[in-house]
Amino acid sequence: MKALCTLPAAALVLGALARPFTPEDLVESTRLGYPVISPDGTSVAFVQTRYSIEEKRQFSQLVVQALGDHLQIDSPAMVVDFSKDARPNPPSSASATPESEDAASKHRLEPSQPVWLSSEELGFVATDAKTHQSTVYSVHNTGKHWSKPRAVFTAPVPISSVQYNAVSNTLVFIANVYNGTTTLDETAELDVADQERDDTAQVFDELWVRHWDSFVTPKLPQIHAVQLRSHSSNTKPKHKPKNIIKDSDVDGRLEAADSFVISPNGQHVVFVAKRPGRDYAWRTTSYVYVADIDGSSASPINDNGRGASSSPVFSSDGSRIAYVQMASPTYEADRNQIHIYSVEDKTTIDVATNWDRSPSDLLWADDNTLLAAYNEYGRNKLAKIDIASGTVTPVVEEHSVGSMQHVPHSNELLISYSALDSPTDLYKVSIDDGSIKRVTQVNPQLGSSVFLSAPEDVKFEGAGGSSIHGFLLRPPNFDASQTYPLAYVIHGGPQGSFTDAWSTRWNLNIFAAAGFVTVALDFEGSTGYGQNFTDAIRNQWGGKPFESLMKSLDQLLDSHPYIDRNRLTALGASYGGYQINWINAHSTAFKALVNHDGMFSTVSTYYSTDELYFPETEFEGVPFDEQARQNYEKWSPERNVHKWKTPTLVIHSEKDYRLVVSEGLSTFTALRRQGVPARFVYFPDENHWVLKPANSLRWHREVLGWITQWTRKDTIGESQSQKFVVQGEHLN
Repeated sequence: MKALCTLPAAALVLGALARPFTPEDLVESTRLGYPVISPDGTSVAFVQTRYSIEEKRQFSQLVVQALGDHLQIDSPAMVVDFSKDARPNPPSSASATPESEDAASKHRLEPSQPVWLSSEELGFVATDAKTHQSTVYSVHNTGKHWSKPRAVFTAPVPISSVQYNAVSNTLVFIANVYNGTTTLDETAELDVADQERDDTAQVFDELWVRHWDSFVTPKLPQIHAVQLRSHSSNTKPKHKPKNIIKDSDVDGRLEAADSFVISPNGQHVVFVAKRPGRDYAWRTTSYVYVADIDGSSASPINDNGRGASSSPVFSSDGSRIAYVQMASPTYEADRNQIHIYSVEDKTTIDVATNWDRSPSDLLWADDNTLLAAYNEYGRNKLAKIDIASGTVTPVVEEHSVGSMQHVPHSNELLISYSALDSPTDLYKVSIDDGSIKRVTQVNPQLGSSVFLSAPEDVKFEGAGGSSIHGFLLRPPNFDASQTYPLAYVIHGGPQGSFTDAWSTRWNLNIFAAAGFVTVALDFEGSTGYGQNFTDAIRNQWGGKPFESLMKSLDQLLDSHPYIDRNRLTALGASYGGYQINWINAHSTAFKALVNHDGMFSTVSTYYSTDELYFPETEFEGVPFDEQARQNYEKWSPERNVHKWKTPTLVIHSEKDYRLVVSEGLSTFTALRRQGVPARFVYFPDENHWVLKPANSLRWHREVLGWITQWTRKDTIGESQSQKFVVQGEHLN
């Protein structure tokens, strides 16, 4: 298969003809929402969003793109257009610009969650920012244009993950509801009562108290179904929505909001859930449930499973369900094993048991073949799996596959696809031979006029002779006779991987474009190199990964003389931030460090994080166990702060409940109290990730400014004003 690239050959050879990629380019790039294919397979609908730095506005468009077979990319049809002020506290406007009724109806609706009601009728969800009511609207394709949106169904509470089954004419969605309620109206009434309380106390008797970036509330995400009357202009629900899992033992605690699938005949829903219990925060065990669409029953199909389940999907006739499940009840990075459940026989078979990879998403190619997405050697790949023999045949081996779904009436898939030097777009891929055809080009501005560095695979010998793989990106206008500073980027997880994929957060091309040779490696703990390599980080947090990173750095410098040994920087987030703190005590190789949402103390993290199963697995026990406590102490960066000497930028956010903000504050305190140059950047409205466009721009300003400051040739070791410029503003 040909390599994915947005740059013509001339731009690759003559980088000077193209300007460098900037943080503004990244922040203002168009983002693709989840695509949905029309029933006849001729069109795909999706929401695309774009941020304008100048206007400080977020633009959202619901568009429909033809899935043609010709080489030319068709222009998408805009169905609904919306924009809003993206500032944290936008000024209120006393008056609105007059518009026609049709235009106003389109521009006041913020589209989300497109869903096809037929090949000519497209639905979407819009949630009112004031009332929090969600309405499903529909628009019709008249052949010349799309009609004015009309309301199909309104829920008194926000809804998500909307799906539709034409056979049963049923909408299925998720709504957060209070346990014990029978209607969505009851939940809306209780929401009002909660807002009118005299106090604001939240009371908990069990874990967990909060998760990711939100405190746990009495409301639970539960699946609801509502049957529509017809596709005519009188389309309305026949009855009120029914909670189809309310009476099951699952208690509605879904693993993920988008984890359900409707059966082909529209009579059942398969979904993943954890059973509520005292051990909720320290066990990963979850089950695949099948619920009747009328809510009469919901029961697990893998009741004897122990680990986390995911990706359930019905076969084309609904007789079988494929899914993946881990073996360990406490390890979130265990290998996913493929299972197939027979609905009639209630028996389960295992598939490809000897395949030492961890598949994530599954699809049925035909009755005898599954399709699986998986991570391997820095790529997110796609393969066919013969159910009988377990033989794995790659379909897409280069770059990175994201979402995937079958194109009706064809032997093709629609995939989201990207690379380190190419933003995410939609492509069609042949299941037979892996040939691909581009469907969209949502960022044409990142073409020949903007230089994006092509990644180069690198390989080194790590701890104990392990093989360490990664990517190297060169700056624009690269000249091997010159020397350049290094940005050594360390991934989080730690069970993750730096893949050949586009990112809107840690985008390696941003650092390369700022003039740094940029290197990102997959050390012990990384995924895609076999389960033993992933497991090798357990109780080795500052051991094997650190040794591999430093040994690889030595080999990198020896084999790439254009990297200036006196201008090295290291950057990392989450586990990467932990590793930055560890490096600060155990290496003097770097002139500057960047720690984003990293760990300061293994012990304090245990008592403040949300998912206890993570540290209990990584450090082999709980810190109040005498033997396990030694593991926590051994690998805690806090034990070695007296050795910290390297200038460090510390970034942390208030809503990060995975690694709480005190971890960043503690790091900054330890640095400054000892007189080590440091800077603390605090985001009060972000979580473990910095997602808001303006905050992202500020993040890049701070990070690039910091590493530029400490690696300028004329100011090595001196605390000078930062010289990197973002948005035309000098940093002081």
